Amino acid sequence: MRKFIFLVFFIFSFSAGSVMAADIDGRLGISGRVGFAVPLQDDFITGATDSQTGLAAGGGLIYGLNKHLAAEFEITQVPTIDLEVSGAKVGEAAFTDLSLGLQYRFTPDRPLVPYLGAGVDLITGDFKNQSGQKYDFEWTAGGHLSAGIDYFVSKGVALTAEIKGLIAAKADVKSTPLEYDPTSVVGTVGLRLFLPDGLFR
Repeated sequence: MRKFIFLVFFIFSFSAGSVMAADIDGRLGISGRVGFAVPLQDDFITGATDSQTGLAAGGGLIYGLNKHLAAEFEITQVPTIDLEVSGAKVGEAAFTDLSLGLQYRFTPDRPLVPYLGAGVDLITGDFKNQSGQKYDFEWTAGGHLSAGIDYFVSKGVALTAEIKGLIAAKADVKSTPLEYDPTSVVGTVGLRLFLPDGLFR
């Protein structure tokens, strides 16, 4: 992970000042991301006293509605969150977030484009205890707020970094009396590839 982040910042530095970016109005982009997810509640699963940071990875689509507004659909997978009780591991949780949102994009005609976003989320996942038994999660709904930057290396390629706060209602772990709480902070870095202008106008 450290090597990947270093590479991103190296490309930022190497490319600074050398690129003129067009806005993404009417353009479709494909995004890929990797990073981390930090549960905001120690009891991600009822009874846990500590929930560890997990890897997050995913991707999706972004479409420019105009110079400043973009719609985005992403799927983020968090495959393993270790759960502990008094320092002893009691199982692993995983969750998947389906996210639909809007971005407001600042300075859309420059290479560096900060943005703020908000949207709705649908979440599910599973829990596996130490004996290997697996229990699926009921679906739950929530929302997110995000802040990030896109840096255009070329007109069709942008590096991206984002921090997202995910807030969702607790939901049941099927076939158990337990609940899960996916409220978390997700930080990612990645790449966006944009298709040529005018294809979707």
